[in-house]
Amino acid sequence: MSQPTWMAFVLIGVHALVPQSQSPVLASPRHVQVYGQRMEALFIRMDVNGDGRLESDEVRGRPYFERRLQRPDSRGYLLLKDLRPVTPHPSGRRLQKRFRQADRNGDGRIDRRECQSLPWLSRNFVSIDLDSDGGLTLEELWTVQRSLAPRH
Repeated sequence: MSQPTWMAFVLIGVHALVPQSQSPVLASPRHVQVYGQRMEALFIRMDVNGDGRLESDEVRGRPYFERRLQRPDSRGYLLLKDLRPVTPHPSGRRLQKRFRQADRNGDGRIDRRECQSLPWLSRNFVSIDLDSDGGLTLEELWTVQRSLAPRH
């Protein structure tokens, strides 16, 4: 298996190997709950000194957490509540906001032209386009985000 193919499977999860009609539901409140549980378990593992906070030395090498600490609104450490989903909706407010910003024509899909200003999304477009229809939906982006959450 080639490196790009392998990375595509890692990015979108094994369910990509199953025909769409048999694939699991892409987004549900249960998926949000499982995602939150995975993030909580990861937080506990990463909090090596057990103080209930993740600081820069504890998140080193984990880009998602490093970026969270670099946000303008960061307090310099992360608490468990910072990683919990803020809504039971299958895709969080932040993902929804970014999706709406990228979906310039408002058709509920991000096409290749619309994602050109988002380098990571543009590079991984084919892998994220789970149904190969030439557009990315909020559900597809949520599926990829969910697949990147740590497993127990």
